[in-house]
Amino acid sequence: MKRLFTFGCSFTNYRWPTWADIVSQDYDYYENWGQRGGGNKYIYFSLIECHQRNNITADDTVMIMWSSQAREDKFLDNKWYTPGSVYDIADTTGYLLDTVTYIQGSYHLLDSIGCEKHFLSMLPMDISTDWWANLIDISVNRWLNLGPKLNLSISSKILKLYAPVLKHIKPSVYETVFSSDWYSRDNKIVPRPAAEWKGWTDTLHKNYESNAGNDWPTFDNFFNNKLDNVELHIIEEINKRFNFIAIRDEIKLLKRSDHHPTPIEHLEYLNCINFPVSRQAEEFAKHWEELVMTNKFKWSNKIPERF
Repeated sequence: MKRLFTFGCSFTNYRWPTWADIVSQDYDYYENWGQRGGGNKYIYFSLIECHQRNNITADDTVMIMWSSQAREDKFLDNKWYTPGSVYDIADTTGYLLDTVTYIQGSYHLLDSIGCEKHFLSMLPMDISTDWWANLIDISVNRWLNLGPKLNLSISSKILKLYAPVLKHIKPSVYETVFSSDWYSRDNKIVPRPAAEWKGWTDTLHKNYESNAGNDWPTFDNFFNNKLDNVELHIIEEINKRFNFIAIRDEIKLLKRSDHHPTPIEHLEYLNCINFPVSRQAEEFAKHWEELVMTNKFKWSNKIPERF
């Protein structure tokens, strides 16, 4: 029996099929251990637990898409809490060291088992900030200019020391599908559920009112782009302050609001890294792409047994 075990964050397990679900079409048994917001600690701990539960063997395939470094994972109240980007008490260079250690340990574990293994990535290792969380999270992170940098002197030494294992990681989704720019595909509008639109609009309204200057237009005029009588420097100020105009356009679906790869973009990624899949898997991706782009889908993976 061909078994596939996959690990990662929302790039691996999302509200529509991902690369992992596409690849799974060519296997007899499949477990997706990915979780939204999951960081590399979560991924590493999941791999170890999965091996304990399933006794991964040389006949199995393991695929890991490593996430961005600056994430804080905790096991709280009998479940994994994976909120995504966290910068309250953080050292980005320390996160890099955490990540490469998890990768090193995972590689040697799987190498000792002798199973087929593939290391993928959401972001390249030399990008420290979790810009993805800023792109998709309408919470407080969305309104803050977060971007601590790596200590280049130390990080270069870390990457050099662990280079023999890191070289096995395939080019990232960020570099391939998005050409190193998350906004490069903003002309592809991904529909959102109506309930999400209202929640995002309410949050934008609250933040706009909290930060509006004396000469700013009303929120309704701003939201409906009735700005003909507003001076240019005011519009520039609105746009500069927390990127309000870009966020408004995402909420109104004037530009792409969800930068998670769609099923066909996940298939594109597999092609970019030269990972072969069957015609059946390709048709699976195309089928779900149509459903996602017309907002006519319900999708979820079975949650593996775990703590």
